[in-house]
Amino acid sequence: MTGLAQYDPLWQPVRATGEPTRVYEDDQVLIATDFEGGNGAHIRRLGPGEYAVALEPEPGEHRFSGRSYYYCVGVRSKRPAASTVRLRLEGHAHGTESFGRDVRHAVLRRGGRWSHLDPSAVRSLGDDALTLDLPLPAADEPDPVLYVSDFHWWPYSEVAAYVRSLNGVDGVAVREIGRSALGRPLYAVEIGPPGAPCMVHAATPQASEMGHLACRAMIDYVTSPDPEAAAIREGFRLAFIPVTNPDGLALGYGVSDGRGRFPFFEADLAATGDPAAGPETVAVWRYLEAQRPWLFWDWHSNNWHRRLGHILIRYRHTLLEDAARRRLWGEVEDRLLALPDTHHENWTSHDEGPYQPTMGFQAVTRLGAIACMIKQHDRFPLEVSRQHAVACLRAAAAAYRAQQGA
Repeated sequence: MTGLAQYDPLWQPVRATGEPTRVYEDDQVLIATDFEGGNGAHIRRLGPGEYAVALEPEPGEHRFSGRSYYYCVGVRSKRPAASTVRLRLEGHAHGTESFGRDVRHAVLRRGGRWSHLDPSAVRSLGDDALTLDLPLPAADEPDPVLYVSDFHWWPYSEVAAYVRSLNGVDGVAVREIGRSALGRPLYAVEIGPPGAPCMVHAATPQASEMGHLACRAMIDYVTSPDPEAAAIREGFRLAFIPVTNPDGLALGYGVSDGRGRFPFFEADLAATGDPAAGPETVAVWRYLEAQRPWLFWDWHSNNWHRRLGHILIRYRHTLLEDAARRRLWGEVEDRLLALPDTHHENWTSHDEGPYQPTMGFQAVTRLGAIACMIKQHDRFPLEVSRQHAVACLRAAAAAYRAQQGA
């Protein structure tokens, strides 16, 4: 085995590129990105206790191609005591966006638990680079590998295993709704009575973002014994698609799929039957057509320091003709904006904003659904974001009930 694959069988290499610089090893440390979801290359030593990693650019020929802003690196010390190494991360600035200046946090994962690096250990080196001072456990400690990313990395194999484990849960159905271009399954998790008002929650196909963890938080909640959770699962049909771009998640891309495309901006191809549409996007669109949800949210996350917190990217309510549905839409989003650290960012209509090709826009204009992009911030502790996702779900259910009782 190479790199970090020897430390956990779930995280076997998935990109057989033959690129030796995705693994670096000396007598002090092992640094690698040759695992599922890893991103980083040209790993090298700069000096005593200091190493560099170049972020791998997005493939293909789309608006993010050639850009590099997502990293996911594993580090294991060989020292007999706890130590610190400095990791220099080299991205690529693009227009008004700056990897080195915009990213002020780092998410750590060790032994299946997420945490954050102390902000004082993150230092900008200008537009294209930053350094992290990483506290490494001793070589013989349990779970010796420290994974670090600017997003909450949760590999596809683990997500799929979690989803499959729900098959035995009372009242839960797991369906395979399609396959990716490289053959990985897309799953839908269904809870609640058929025929009840339906909500669909899907992770964004922007693979580095933590929409899968938001879906997990809501699934864990609605399957819990909490009385309000029971009322929601009894009164609504709830569907969750925790991964909509399995190949991108496994291959360590930020926004791209296994074909090197940017599927988030190609939902209109699926909705119009264009043969150029990717199989993943087609599967999600056909599922939405079959479910006819009153609400569709796609869950994102963001790593920009300049964003105040969780962000709502919204569609103009005038896109819907039905006045009652528009009022409900306003009530739902008013409740979301009342949640802690939740802010409006921008609007999209037929002639405003850039998001007309997205799945949410198609759901609004073709299916009459209420839709929103919820972009949680990766700088928050995971438990805070889990609570926020559950609060959003409860807000939607409460708004719907309030209108029905009016």
